[in-house]
Amino acid sequence: MAALFLSYSREDAERVQPLAAALEREGHSAWWDRHISGGQEFAGAIEQALASADVVIVCWSQSSIRSDWVRDEAAAGRDSGRLVPVSLDGCPPPLGFRQYHTIDLSGWNGRLRSRALQPLKAAITEKANDASPHARPADAPPVRQRRSNFEAHRWSVAAAAALVLIFGGIFLYSRVWAGDDRIAPRVAIGQFALVSADLPRALPDMLGQEILAAFGVENAVAVVTAGDGTAGLSAPFVMDGGVSRLADSVRFTVNLKNRRSGLLLWSGAYEHEVADAVAARQAAVGASQVVRCGLWGASSYKSRMSDQALSLYFKWCNAHWGGSATQAAELDAARRVTVAVPDFSFGWSALALAAVPLAAGESVEAKQLRKEGIAAARKSMQLDRQNPEGYMAIAGLLPLDRYAQREQLLKKAISVRPTECGCERQAYGDFLASVGRMEEAVGQYEQARAMRPLAPFSNLRFAQSLYVVGRNDEADRILANTLTLWPDATSLRLLKMKSALWTHRYDDAIAMLGAADLPLTSVQRNTLTAAFQALKSQNAALRAKSVAALESFAADPRYNDRLVVGTLAALGARAAALKAATNLVRTRGLFDAEVLFEPNLAAAREEPGYAQLVRELGLTTYWRGGRNAPDICRDSAKPRFCSFA
Repeated sequence: MAALFLSYSREDAERVQPLAAALEREGHSAWWDRHISGGQEFAGAIEQALASADVVIVCWSQSSIRSDWVRDEAAAGRDSGRLVPVSLDGCPPPLGFRQYHTIDLSGWNGRLRSRALQPLKAAITEKANDASPHARPADAPPVRQRRSNFEAHRWSVAAAAALVLIFGGIFLYSRVWAGDDRIAPRVAIGQFALVSADLPRALPDMLGQEILAAFGVENAVAVVTAGDGTAGLSAPFVMDGGVSRLADSVRFTVNLKNRRSGLLLWSGAYEHEVADAVAARQAAVGASQVVRCGLWGASSYKSRMSDQALSLYFKWCNAHWGGSATQAAELDAARRVTVAVPDFSFGWSALALAAVPLAAGESVEAKQLRKEGIAAARKSMQLDRQNPEGYMAIAGLLPLDRYAQREQLLKKAISVRPTECGCERQAYGDFLASVGRMEEAVGQYEQARAMRPLAPFSNLRFAQSLYVVGRNDEADRILANTLTLWPDATSLRLLKMKSALWTHRYDDAIAMLGAADLPLTSVQRNTLTAAFQALKSQNAALRAKSVAALESFAADPRYNDRLVVGTLAALGARAAALKAATNLVRTRGLFDAEVLFEPNLAAAREEPGYAQLVRELGLTTYWRGGRNAPDICRDSAKPRFCSFA
């Protein structure tokens, strides 16, 4: 009978359990991760079970096709000739696995003796009989052969060559790894192959050049080309890959390999339309974010980190920077890192950062995650006081009205080791914007953008802050350049539409609202279009009608947002705008308090409710206690409430 390894998504555990039971009834040994004991090392147990299995059964489903773990386990089975894929819900396998016959179990009723399992049983028998053994049995005698004189001579030559490599390679080894065995954060850009001949021949070189540009000049990870002399050879890691066609799309595959061991640490695939002129640049930005996240964090580890552990950390970086379908998957990836390398500070800060968005709210689960996140952040700082992510995570897990403590933590994050992404600057910029110190926020956003000059979000926040402080021309230029690279980014398009409230280019906003792919309901689209038309026409009746329509949005948490608040203010409805802002902040939290300091709210600040709201939020106490007055209280035409702020 065969040793089976079942790869599946946790969401499908209830469907996999009877499948495992049915296969064990046939006499097979079916392993799935419910067999891991409480004290057993998680990643190591999976690795061992996968390596020793005769057959790797991959359970594809709508959940598992999005799982990096299932894809990796499926690739291990495929590459070793042990793969038997099944579909639990009729879902086709992901790209890269569709050329293998997949057994459909979507109609299986869960019964152990069901005839629906016959094709799977037959496939297991065939695969197990064809598979070569993975290891020699323990009682098998070792095979000994007499070496010929030629073989002995070849062995002596090889041994002499090995000595030359050992002693001659000391210099290269010292350049690959830091003197104290830490990982050196240096990567070489290798060769990218053109897999499909009908694609432009320049695409592979273009991808390599775009990756160089995506890392930016202000980066903690050194990037060189593989042919760049000694520097290229001394880089311990190399990025390579290929460009291929998939029907009407082009796929950019980017790999990261450990040059010393030759093992693949991470691989990412980015698919775009063939005609997309910025496809290579977008793929480069995505890949560079993951690679520098992993190398920068791992370079802080004071001991030698195994390829297996480093690969786990790259999986978290991939999930953190947008490769994960759910926030829970990022949390799970971080937990695996802490199990694999319990003394790795950045593994614990990864867990803390992953807990931040899930810990919002007052549910029992949110409170438990907040507790876990704070403990993980403290553990990360205990292991490495220079880890800025721990300070950032605690600042994000504290109640939002503890302004002074949060600011102290964010300043501490800036004062220690600078991150590879400028994230500590981004976080402090967000804090400053939420307390009305936008002029200072601009400087933080600018420094964060220098670390990721092509990333959409860093450009978005910088451009938005420039609009708020009245530097419209600069903001227009940054937003236009970023939209050229990321034309489909919804957040960028919405900012361009909202910028009409400050630039008065209402026709541009109306044109953008006509785009069918903008994620707005028809009611939202029509109401906002009418509002911009009213602003353009200066017609009092149209304005009044738009205000009434927007007030209904402001009363509904599903539709109330900063755009609604700003548009009401631009229409001159001071009281309605303030009411909408109050509803927004009370519903969504203090991160949206930034709307209170936008230019359109200037007139609303004279409303009695404005002073009352900033008092309720604890802002006046913060401003007065630290002498951190907001920008609006430094203007000559400052509102009356500034006397107590």
